[in-house]
Amino acid sequence: MPELIRLQESIEEKQRDYNTKRAISDGFSDLNETYLQALEIIENADKDLFKEPDPEDVFDYLNFISNSSTSSKIYFDYVFVDSTTQDQYGIMASTINGYGSYQNTINFINKLENSQLLNKVTRISLSPPNNRGEDYEEITFSINLDSYYERIPLREGASDSTDLTLNEEISTFNPFYPLIRTTIPPNEDNLVNIEQSRLIGITGKRVFLVDQNGNIISLRKGDKVYLGTLSSIDFSNEMATFNLNKGGITESVTLEIEQ
Repeated sequence: MPELIRLQESIEEKQRDYNTKRAISDGFSDLNETYLQALEIIENADKDLFKEPDPEDVFDYLNFISNSSTSSKIYFDYVFVDSTTQDQYGIMASTINGYGSYQNTINFINKLENSQLLNKVTRISLSPPNNRGEDYEEITFSINLDSYYERIPLREGASDSTDLTLNEEISTFNPFYPLIRTTIPPNEDNLVNIEQSRLIGITGKRVFLVDQNGNIISLRKGDKVYLGTLSSIDFSNEMATFNLNKGGITESVTLEIEQ
């Protein structure tokens, strides 16, 4: 009788083991499909993590972005703050303080957030510099940054990416640049200064002027002049009108052929 009981218990134990393994076998197809889908997502992800919790790697990467082109060049100090961990990843927190042109600073942040290594700007402060006269292009900035690193390998053989991405749709319009300025830019390209020129000839499509240097210049509608463009040609009345922008103040200047 005891032997029968032992055999009965053995059968029940083997049945339970069989049922467990059968359930695993039946679910293998679905589990394997889920695994393959997850693997494909990781392999095709547009983001990677830093491989080590090393602030020097973050600093080197920031320098790499800054030096990647003249349109993202900035000057900054880097300060590592702390590092926190989750189950599969960690976060290095740091601050970046510096200066550069507004356009370059925006392009730098654009590349930092849109490129493959995962960095998140958590706070940003931008301000125009003081006592810089009419230099509205240069600003100072302070950025709080979170940089993510691996705690377990996500992809075998993966390496830190040096591919940088710039989202061209992000505007670099400088909101600090005043609409009306106290000075106007110099005529560095030696364009025709309408207010120092004379209109001497006109056709349906061209005008002829003697410019501020005594040279005879031919212009078509839309051509650039100092501070503006040639906006219209009135052949019948022998006049040409120019639209000028004098430090944010627009003005129309009309020249007539001298009799």
